Amino acid sequence: MHYSNAFNLAVVSFSVLLLGACSSTRNVPITVQSDPLGAQVMLKLKSGQTGQTDWVYLGNTPLTTQRKVSSKHLNNKYSFVVQVMKEGYSDQAKEWSGLQVKDASEGDNRIYWNPKLVEIGQ
Repeated sequence: MHYSNAFNLAVVSFSVLLLGACSSTRNVPITVQSDPLGAQVMLKLKSGQTGQTDWVYLGNTPLTTQRKVSSKHLNNKYSFVVQVMKEGYSDQAKEWSGLQVKDASEGDNRIYWNPKLVEIGQ
């Protein structure tokens, strides 16, 4: 009888750990510069299945921040788009796959981008 109770407890504990791992998040460090500085930085999540989320304002360049990202988005089914915008300049965007973002969340890595903004009319 004791072994049965211990086994059931172990199964329940493992299930709780597994469910917790499925909904875990990671901190993803993001650094965005721009030339010139002062551009607005926006972020959105894209999925081939469900489309894309709304843009989220992160701040102005130079920007160093962290975003919590669900582990379920860190695969090639998802991508993350960073866009910079500054009045008088063309908007620019760069996209990273979920796996690239996962790599950036490990160790001392980070998402880094330093776009040279192009004046409108040039």
